[in-house]
Amino acid sequence: MQRIGELMAKPKNAQEAYREIIDDPSIKEALSQYGDEIELSLISSYISDLDEFLRNKEKCQGCKGIDHCCQPVKGHYPMLKPVHKQLKVSYTPCQYALNQRHLENIKSFHMPSDILNANFERFIMDPERVEFYEKATLFINEYMSTKKGRGLYLYGPFGTGKTYMLSAIANILSQRGIVCGLVYFPELIAEIKSGFNSETNGAYDKIEQLKEIEVLMLDDIGSESMTSWMRDEVLGRILNYRMHQGLPTFFSSNLDYQQLQHHYSYTQKGEVEEIKGARVLERIKALTVPVKIAGTNYRQKR
Repeated sequence: MQRIGELMAKPKNAQEAYREIIDDPSIKEALSQYGDEIELSLISSYISDLDEFLRNKEKCQGCKGIDHCCQPVKGHYPMLKPVHKQLKVSYTPCQYALNQRHLENIKSFHMPSDILNANFERFIMDPERVEFYEKATLFINEYMSTKKGRGLYLYGPFGTGKTYMLSAIANILSQRGIVCGLVYFPELIAEIKSGFNSETNGAYDKIEQLKEIEVLMLDDIGSESMTSWMRDEVLGRILNYRMHQGLPTFFSSNLDYQQLQHHYSYTQKGEVEEIKGARVLERIKALTVPVKIAGTNYRQKR
């Protein structure tokens, strides 16, 4: 459909454009629905709104999802509403946008965007994953009723779905109004480290945010380069606060508890600090229930 302005710019087409708009079934329906609240005699003053409604209404036909949205307000579809005796176009969230509104409750730090759509409906229930599913479900039910619960420490080989599992839990909680932090830990450490060299306090702000978020999930812990500063001033502060406040914290790692303790006991400089490594592990143990994730490497199957 041509725009009303384009058509009406040509005198011979003005009446044709006007008639094309008001004869449209959806416009007729709106005029009838709001007949008591609008003035038909004023229609020339809001004909451009009717035209905009029709043009953008067409964009929603055959929509494949919010990523393909062509509307001026992404994830919204046009509606006509009576305003001061005229029909004006407005935009309201579509079902695709409503389905993703819970993502506002997920604070993602360096995680791939597609992982935010993880859910249990797509979850492959291998025998090795049954324990995770049972404990994750138990946590969700307990937390929603008591706002308390220990997180999970997921450990096992590369590619077994640990990141996906954390993301699925975060999605379920976010749909129920819980704010979750989903963090790729190695990249976060690199960001915070560079932030300390800047003139802003962004690094400190990031640590404070992670300390206090309702449910925190640290992905791939133990794969970052280990320094005393990172262990004591970043991870240690986050863990200590969350442990004392009883805030649920989840982890994924390629290392089991003892391997993780070893990782945090030896610095890049060759320093041995076993007591400090043990302290970090005890905090993680206090916050979590360990779940071994074994079985198929799903990255190799793609």
